Amino acid sequence: MLVLFVNGMVMQTYGIFIPHMRDDFGTDTASVSLAVTVLNAVMVLFGPIAVKLVEKWKMKRVLPVALFAFAIFITGISYNEKLKMLYLLYALCGCCMYFGIFYLCPYIVNHWFGDNAPQVIAIIIMFLAIGGSIGNLVLAKITEISTWRNAYRFVAVLLVITAVVTAIFLKDDQEEVGLERPKQGLKKENKESQERKNTITIENVYRQTEFYCVILYVACMQLCVSVQSQIPNLALSFGFTTAAGAIAASLNSCGGIPAKFLLSICNVKIGVLKSVLLYNLVGICGIISLLVFQNPICLYIFALLFGFTIGSSTVQLPVLSTRLFGCSADYDKIHSRIVLISGILAMPGSFIAGWSYDRTGSYQVALLALIVNLTIAAVAVRIALRKKGGRNS
Repeated sequence: MLVLFVNGMVMQTYGIFIPHMRDDFGTDTASVSLAVTVLNAVMVLFGPIAVKLVEKWKMKRVLPVALFAFAIFITGISYNEKLKMLYLLYALCGCCMYFGIFYLCPYIVNHWFGDNAPQVIAIIIMFLAIGGSIGNLVLAKITEISTWRNAYRFVAVLLVITAVVTAIFLKDDQEEVGLERPKQGLKKENKESQERKNTITIENVYRQTEFYCVILYVACMQLCVSVQSQIPNLALSFGFTTAAGAIAASLNSCGGIPAKFLLSICNVKIGVLKSVLLYNLVGICGIISLLVFQNPICLYIFALLFGFTIGSSTVQLPVLSTRLFGCSADYDKIHSRIVLISGILAMPGSFIAGWSYDRTGSYQVALLALIVNLTIAAVAVRIALRKKGGRNS
């Protein structure tokens, strides 16, 4: 929870710094937004390397080092004066953030929890949104009374504290604290489940339609998430104040808090497929309200509902990958491949949104693209679950 909270303060607050960085570096919105694209690209490309590092050294040793390095790179950004160096430093941050954003939660859940995995995933990842929500308000205030550079130095201090706490308390296995490791998910392994376990390997999963459907779902949702960084500038483009943009960014992160908590209930009560349909429909309604009415109230409604929708993706990714491929001995590798390929597909999101604004002076094209992405994502999940005969849908 702590690691995801601090990562959320970085991942979900970049948007409030875009106007300040743009003016500081003397460039345009697209060039500054490209830093987020670089971060996301390196973060997902680093996945297979991260898996190998943890396999060799275990999370207890790797994660504190990654967090401490993250603090160093964030501090470097706060002192940097060159745009190209900004890209390099964000690339290095992406290597560190993979552990907190994509890997830590499924790793911990897979090692420590059994049948309650979907609920535990939702509760843990909820702190990513809490970090973004609080971070937008706190870092915006620091930027207002000081500079964006001091805001990043504040985050660096939090990362060092988190690295120390993690090094002291994180454990990889139950045996380290004298507990018996629980059985993973399947209470009784029948002949059918054993056969399925033997057929889901890293080699043959590439021939399964549901593997690519999950990738498509994650890619579409990550494209939506990447536009999240543009919300403060989006508010300015509609003629609203900087304060309104900061409030909208905070509301966007706030929307993810109940989204993740309620999703643990929805996945159980109505199924994963209906949950995805419901959540994506909520986001589409929020986008349409802003496009139609274009007033501050609808900006806040859009930010809240859109945050509610994209908040589901960080929960549904481990839920879907665990549900479809969790019984495989190659689960960690399969999960990292999903993150890798979907991340590559979603890389241009923030840059394209910034580029379209620079060319048109509006985010309306980007907002329409969000509706298309959310629709495609829902269809992809439907196909993935139907391919398994409607199981858990």
